[in-house]
Amino acid sequence: MNFIAIIGIVDSLRQIKNDNSSTLKVRVEKPMLETNDEDWYELVKINLDKDIFQEEIKFLSKGSIVGIKGRIRCVNQNMQLIGERIQVF
Repeated sequence: MNFIAIIGIVDSLRQIKNDNSSTLKVRVEKPMLETNDEDWYELVKINLDKDIFQEEIKFLSKGSIVGIKGRIRCVNQNMQLIGERIQVF
């Protein structure tokens, strides 16, 4: 099964005009810290289809808490996370 579920805090949203998509960066809490100098989060990039998520994108801003359901896609041997559903809290 190809399924991801992420809950995190929006760090940035970049809309790409050429291919009608957006890239959402979400801060996701790390399960543990290896050193005290580390950040408590990882930045995860998620690709969104701008047409499907028109309404949700209007409500996204830095600091918003979001839940994302999606899948993994491999393009040219690079893994991408694709958002299929978004819930803004």
